[in-house]
Amino acid sequence: MREPVSLDKRAFLKVVALWLFGAIGMFFAWGAVRFAFFSAGKTRVREFSSEVLHKMEPGVPLHLPEPAAWLLKNTDGTLVALDDRCTHLGCRQKWNPDRKLFECPCHGSEFDSEGSVKRGPATRPIEKLTVSVESDRIRLTAKPQGPS
Repeated sequence: MREPVSLDKRAFLKVVALWLFGAIGMFFAWGAVRFAFFSAGKTRVREFSSEVLHKMEPGVPLHLPEPAAWLLKNTDGTLVALDDRCTHLGCRQKWNPDRKLFECPCHGSEFDSEGSVKRGPATRPIEKLTVSVESDRIRLTAKPQGPS
């Protein structure tokens, strides 16, 4: 029969520290995985009033915070809708009217008015949304993009 092993103070603290750092590491790993796949598996439908169209100037994107999108009316009257999140790490980009670019305030990615990457670290264009105009509502539909 084996005798129970007694731990001295130093060995006990070492075991507790290993368990603590392991738990903290797993917590951060879980958070990193959730962050990396922040939009995976979701199809979002966004709706808002068509009154917004009266506020818009051709060629100037309008940020719609509630549907989380940028809406642009081209000079020919067509509508382009883009997701408001950067494809690098999901920060909300801002429109720079002087440079006519979307700029990510977090890491400096830049996108043109069509959503194409002009400067990284982002490598994928901004997700385009499907626009459907009904009588008094505008509906934006996004399909999730798989990992590239």
